[in-house]
Amino acid sequence: MTHVSSLYLHVPFCKHLCNYCDFYKKQYDPASNQLEDFHQFLNQSWDAHENLLKDHGMKWSPLESIYLGGGTPSLWGEAGAKFMQSWLQDKLSLAQDCEFTMEVDPGTWKPEMIQSWRNIGLNRISIGTQSLDPVFLKIMDRVHSLEETHELLIYCQKEQLNFSLDFLLGIPFSKEKNRDIKNELDQLLQYGPKHISLYILNARSKYPFIDALPDDEYIREEYLFVSEYLQSKGFKHYEVSNFALPGFESRHNIKYWRGESVTALGPTGTGLLNISKKSGVRYKWKVSRAEFETENLGPDEIKLEHIYLSLRTSHGWKPDSLTPQLEGIFEKWVERELGFFEKGTMRLKPSGFVILDSLMDELFKEKLA
Repeated sequence: MTHVSSLYLHVPFCKHLCNYCDFYKKQYDPASNQLEDFHQFLNQSWDAHENLLKDHGMKWSPLESIYLGGGTPSLWGEAGAKFMQSWLQDKLSLAQDCEFTMEVDPGTWKPEMIQSWRNIGLNRISIGTQSLDPVFLKIMDRVHSLEETHELLIYCQKEQLNFSLDFLLGIPFSKEKNRDIKNELDQLLQYGPKHISLYILNARSKYPFIDALPDDEYIREEYLFVSEYLQSKGFKHYEVSNFALPGFESRHNIKYWRGESVTALGPTGTGLLNISKKSGVRYKWKVSRAEFETENLGPDEIKLEHIYLSLRTSHGWKPDSLTPQLEGIFEKWVERELGFFEKGTMRLKPSGFVILDSLMDELFKEKLA
């Protein structure tokens, strides 16, 4: 029997539905029955999930990581802490050193709410900062104010919480309005974040400002500047979109990048069961009812994901066999200063991270992935 020890739980509520976000969410109405319906969904999905684990010879062990994403999980509030406490008493348990993360947006929290979660094990917060410029917050359709962001950051600093920040690049009109990324980062770093997640806006075709997005070269320069600047401040660029002070890497996300089993619950929550080195099952929960769809992964899919996820990280990719053709590709990447190759392992630099998809295309073209 194989044990699983990581859980992602999708909480779909949002205070406001930002026009650029593609994650599943719905506007939260505290006067409605949304929380009760969500709790019912989770309880109904439990048995189906247990059967899924059993069918593949798996069962729970104490959780080494749990991540509450969304949506805006902080809107789950104290009622959510009470619900999760009952699950931790009856269904799940936490390992002694469990990394327990909740996403929190400015303006959606109260000290007593965070404390209720800390009482049941919460020890890490991921803050949806995105920008520290009110002009760009408005462009991004964010409803939190700059004051609310600073209020949350002051609280985290005072309480000495382990917290991560989201920072968004490629915002519309960044070039025209001369976005000062260095100034924003300097302000954020004053609060002592241990981790920063750096994202590039990937807008859908109907996004209102689709024609105002910066060009690829501008975004590339933004990305490389942030990478170099954060590294100069002691952060390790340990994955395409993530930076951490030593010892504060996201242990939950590292499990994804290593291809380990990570379970999931909640509408649109997506989990992976790593059956063996050559097989796995990915499953995704439906929105309207507590059912999921599955995708069986064979050797080819497992291999492809391993290559892609390995190249996303600072650990890099070490092929099982190094053919002359593959070695030639690596040599070209090194010549282009996209990475370095040593001891049989290809590790990308930030200049390679930012064009990873095109590098994967090069491997596909030569049938090396």
